[in-house]
Amino acid sequence: MSTLDAFSPTILASEDEFRLWGPIKPSVLPLWKRFYSHESPTKFLQILKFHLKPEHDVLEVGAGTGLFFPCRIRGTVRRFVGIDPDPRVLDNQQLDESIIGTCEKMSFPEKSFDVVFHRMLAEHLPDPTAATVEIARVLKSGGILIMHTPNKLHYSMIISRLTPMWFHRMFMRLLATRPNPKDVHFAYYRMNSTRDIRRICQQAGLEVLQLDFLTAPPGYLRFSRLAFLIGTLHAQIVERLVPRLRPFIVLIARKPITNGGAQPSS
Repeated sequence: MSTLDAFSPTILASEDEFRLWGPIKPSVLPLWKRFYSHESPTKFLQILKFHLKPEHDVLEVGAGTGLFFPCRIRGTVRRFVGIDPDPRVLDNQQLDESIIGTCEKMSFPEKSFDVVFHRMLAEHLPDPTAATVEIARVLKSGGILIMHTPNKLHYSMIISRLTPMWFHRMFMRLLATRPNPKDVHFAYYRMNSTRDIRRICQQAGLEVLQLDFLTAPPGYLRFSRLAFLIGTLHAQIVERLVPRLRPFIVLIARKPITNGGAQPSS
């Protein structure tokens, strides 16, 4: 069974969860609640927690300020470390330990972590192969990488790839989801298809356990009721029939067990 099947929406998302979607235009709100009331913005967090144990050492790559995505795992694992080149990572209250640095070259010893994860990061990496090789290095034998990233075949990512950076920043200010230009980063989309993900994992020596396409509300279209309705129709018809066109990809990959290393329980 797919991991995502274990988190299929069956109940309404709570109001606290719903607010994590960010500002929604009043004219769009009824449509959002009608069609996506069962979609939780914390689905990836649920998938992540499914693989965590109290004895695990966990690393979040691209941890940032912790303001946009509530991990809520501090205290549920042995150690929760975050790394990010942005000095604001030092203010991230969700972490046990904050490190300023890049994922292409980390200071951690080999085999330091049971689980490494990143969310909405892979698309911003200029060299995702180097980053994934480095992640594999710091993973323990049998440890897993969990990744949540946009699918470059989705129409919103195609538009993103064809538009300049100034437009992205202006658009995020319009949506009020990223008013600070520092929070809008250039996207390369070099690890955002199943082919690229499998190739990079192979080069890093990681075994792909699962690749799933994740649904989500058409959040980039929240500025207009008509645009949001068109995006919803696309999701209900096209993305349902062709899952490879859904907006997000979730990867679960494992580092092979070597030298008699014990596999982390998950």
